[in-house]
Amino acid sequence: MAQTALLDVMQQHRLVAVVRSKIAKEALATARAVAEGGVKFVEITFTVPGAVDVIKALASESNVQVGAGTVLSKGQAEQGIGAGARFVVSPSLELDLIPLCHEAQVACIPGAASPTEIVNAIRAKADLVKIFPADTLGGPHFVRQMLGPFPDARFMVSGGVSEDNVKEYAALGVVGIVLGSAYLAGIVSKEGHDGLVQRVWGFVQLVEDALKH
Repeated sequence: MAQTALLDVMQQHRLVAVVRSKIAKEALATARAVAEGGVKFVEITFTVPGAVDVIKALASESNVQVGAGTVLSKGQAEQGIGAGARFVVSPSLELDLIPLCHEAQVACIPGAASPTEIVNAIRAKADLVKIFPADTLGGPHFVRQMLGPFPDARFMVSGGVSEDNVKEYAALGVVGIVLGSAYLAGIVSKEGHDGLVQRVWGFVQLVEDALKH
């Protein structure tokens, strides 16, 4: 799936689950649980031991689109893409990854935390601009303010997404709404696999409700 088609699907579903764990097996289990709950996009961070193998395993499964996260170098991007990642996400403004990703028809989503970084990402042809950390920057209010000068910007938001703000982000047109790794891990530790599936399903329903209006 080329990056334009992938982003069209993300626009329809919005939610992206970020998986960051200390054990590859746990990362794989969490990714499969969120997919079972209805999330179509999972990002495996390069901080996961054996991240490339986890990406490779998920890339062969038809119910989820897998991406590589916390990508800070061309080498990591190449490894993620080689393993089957369909999108590459960075916490910082890694503009040099954009041409590399686009040559492979993979979406590139660099991080930004200011108007200057946002416009630089847009000018460099980033597929989405990841607002990070969204909660400390002002959450939906920050996104709304940035859509004033940059009305055509397409955003991903990461940091502090919750049941209380996910519908607002969807209504603002945010393409990728990230369910954070700490949040997912907390649910797993308290409620287990089934609890995670049910909680994620609740987010899916909130987004679907927001998009109906």
